[in-house]
Amino acid sequence: MFDLLIKDGTVITVDSSHMVYPRGYVAVKDGTIAGIGPMEELPPENMAKKVIDAEGLAVMPGLIDGHGHGGHCLIKNLGDHYEDWDNMAEEIYFRYTDDFFWYAEGALAAAERVKFGITTGVSMIGSTPRPDGLESLEAHFEGALKTGIRELSGIGFCDGPWPKRPIRYENGMGVEKELTPMQVVENTERAVKELNGRNSRQMCIVAPGNITPWGDDTREFSAWKNREMARIAREYGVAFHTHARAGGIEFAYETTPELLTPTTSLTHSTGLSEKEIKILAETGAAVFHGPTTRANINVRCPVYEILRAGGEVVIVTDGTAPDRSYDIWRDMKVFQVIHRLHEHNDRLAPPGRVLEMCTIRAARALGIDKITGSLEKGKSADIIIIDTMQPHLQPFGVLPEARLVYHAQGGDVMTSIIEGQVVMENRRLLLCDEKKIISDARKAQSELFERLGEERVRKYTSYPGLYELEAETVR
Repeated sequence: MFDLLIKDGTVITVDSSHMVYPRGYVAVKDGTIAGIGPMEELPPENMAKKVIDAEGLAVMPGLIDGHGHGGHCLIKNLGDHYEDWDNMAEEIYFRYTDDFFWYAEGALAAAERVKFGITTGVSMIGSTPRPDGLESLEAHFEGALKTGIRELSGIGFCDGPWPKRPIRYENGMGVEKELTPMQVVENTERAVKELNGRNSRQMCIVAPGNITPWGDDTREFSAWKNREMARIAREYGVAFHTHARAGGIEFAYETTPELLTPTTSLTHSTGLSEKEIKILAETGAAVFHGPTTRANINVRCPVYEILRAGGEVVIVTDGTAPDRSYDIWRDMKVFQVIHRLHEHNDRLAPPGRVLEMCTIRAARALGIDKITGSLEKGKSADIIIIDTMQPHLQPFGVLPEARLVYHAQGGDVMTSIIEGQVVMENRRLLLCDEKKIISDARKAQSELFERLGEERVRKYTSYPGLYELEAETVR
């Protein structure tokens, strides 16, 4: 007997053969896909504990959002007009947050992702990671996992000058502590050792802020940081996930080439040189591209140059502050528009390839493609069902991949299944109380504002020129 049988849906596998079953089934047993194919091949002994009738609906792999930032859901829109937004975010995260903040935000972010069809999410703790201990990371995992999501998260070296002086809050009282680079190495290794695999959906990775030399850092210090992070990822067999910008990939190739592997993911990667594009193709390190991010608006990521050279590119949300969301369906469409526009070629970014960039290709870059990313027998049953019985998705049937990428929205996902467990059905989260998640998030933000004080809150929430043609920039 199957645990779950989804039948009569349009099944889009996103496997290597790009199989689509216009009237197909997916059978689940013990959290994995036990059978998949056209309805006429469904075994006669098809009893199941739970049956989902997907007639007229689309069935496909759960989406993978390969990059976001823990904390961002509670500072959305703050400092939107700030020229120095990153330093504002670091100040908030390092000096004004407590464990309840990280727990509540982790739950809110995961709930948003699951409701948009994201079954696997990656989150860096903070804008640049907060690595002064494991408490924030543990609280984030606790909040996220209550939704049922598969969560990859981690810490690593943060950006900026040293030493850092984070404040840790206990019982409402804040205590400032000094954080040294060696402590970051120790905490990152301890996080991977102690937190990875506490349950099957909790994966602790190595996630430093950047591989590019920062500010006044010497080349030697920057190389040492990269080397230590790469060592931990290699020794514990976990993904290495970070940001990169112009010059960083060439620097890593020259000083720590062991860092660049097929399970290294480099978010943004804007302003790359031709040499860096060739390095990506040679090493297999993947670019995690957020088409709606400010990083990409300010300096272009050379996506099609990377792809033509043989490199890998994945689509991510980078959600959610100051001005984004976890609706990765929106990012798929923006990806098509901006790169077709840049190349003046409306045949670029065909929808099947775009769908792969949020499923199997993302899984491969994170080293989890044997687990998830496509609907195949033996893989984890990470499945979403999309309500296509709506005017904007009908008539549905011809080129279903195109119809979804071009026209679907996050709110069209009606069911999310992770490891065979139905975590959302008819757009209702089943493992957690969504109203409580929202209530906790509002409470955590209110407490954050109390710690920030009236003056900072007023500064961060004001928006000079909100109705003007061009808003004022504030330092």
